[in-house]
Amino acid sequence: MRTLREVEQRQGFSNRILSEQLERYPELARRDRGLITLLVYGVLRHRARLDKLIDSFADRPNKIKGELRMILRVAAFELVELERPLGIAAAEAGKLARRIDPQGRLKGMMTAILHMIDRDWPIMDVAMSDGEVVDALSLRWSLPRWLATRWVEALGAERAVARARALSVAPTVDLRVDLHRGGAAELREALLAEQPKLEFVALPEAAGDQPQCLRVRGGGDLFYGPSFEAGLFSIQSLGSQQAVRVLDPQPGERVLDACAGMGTKTVQIAEHMQGRGELVAVDSSGERLAVLEGQRERASLGGELSVEIVEAELGAALEAEAATHLREASFDAVLLDAPCTGLGNLARHPELRWTANEADIRDRASLQAALLRQCAGWVRPGGRLVYAVCSLEPEEGEAIVAGFCDSEAGRDFTRELTQAWTPEDHESDGFWLARLVKQQVDAGI
Repeated sequence: MRTLREVEQRQGFSNRILSEQLERYPELARRDRGLITLLVYGVLRHRARLDKLIDSFADRPNKIKGELRMILRVAAFELVELERPLGIAAAEAGKLARRIDPQGRLKGMMTAILHMIDRDWPIMDVAMSDGEVVDALSLRWSLPRWLATRWVEALGAERAVARARALSVAPTVDLRVDLHRGGAAELREALLAEQPKLEFVALPEAAGDQPQCLRVRGGGDLFYGPSFEAGLFSIQSLGSQQAVRVLDPQPGERVLDACAGMGTKTVQIAEHMQGRGELVAVDSSGERLAVLEGQRERASLGGELSVEIVEAELGAALEAEAATHLREASFDAVLLDAPCTGLGNLARHPELRWTANEADIRDRASLQAALLRQCAGWVRPGGRLVYAVCSLEPEEGEAIVAGFCDSEAGRDFTRELTQAWTPEDHESDGFWLARLVKQQVDAGI
């Protein structure tokens, strides 16, 4: 309950707030941690649907606010998604309510609402799905209305519903295998030895050949196993993995990871470089770069590969120290995984359904365009630049790259490739990327 309250009040990332809360209770068993995680993400993912069920059976729905509503959301989620018995869900809701209702005056009302939800939720789901498509997306699939309207207009009703449905499911966990330290088959055997009940999931046909990717359901305990500690794999969604595959960094090259974050793609780039070359990772957050440093140590990046970690605010004039690493036209390959709305990540970050708004798309687009122009200046002739966002909104992807290519800054670049990884087709987070190549200088001129 505290986690859900914090997410709502702080408008923060659910994964970070959940981690903070779980760290306060180190005595919790892993099973309990897993259940808490399931409930938090599930309630956020289905919030509008749960509220509709609650309000449909409450005599005075406007009186159900704050913690009482959160308690009923959790209980309703247990009934409709986890299929827990009514008696257990109602009893747990009653225990949670004691803090706000020590005399138990709300118990009868809560039990009555939960009884009707347990009895009639399948009928209500049909009713929510049968209405006008924007209403169905907003209620049955818990999309904010502004986003539901956008998707229907851009994708059509059928594909909009397919995307919303795909993003309402708890995401699987994708593992990126370090192919230079063993293959997927060997890692699979090692993980099954660590966790015999671990469930592997086949990738969809639309994903094509992905020898570096294994998909599992659950898998939270993988972080504690020897294979992870040894750096044999990283947790990284399938769509995200494609950015580095498309960049195709080679041994001996000079490569820039321009918005490195916590370093998942930085490590992937280093794996491709096979211990030779120079890799520069830049991010504006010292906290994220500290995590990146830990990732580098876990992956045991070494050999003759030079890895420089630089804290700098891109999109503006660089300070002198950062400028020494980011020399004009000095990189063979540049990856710009640009800051974005994250609207392709609604399954993994369900709080974005309730914290993002349409103005965020316009605000991000301005920064994305500036970052792309800046990164383009660091690409040498003949080099390549990959622009990527975890959003499928055209203003953050296609429009940014098209505008750049039509500008003075982009006149020397050719778009070679564009990819869109969609939740409905690839059973992955939504991810959009483009590869641009800078023209070679004609030595004869």
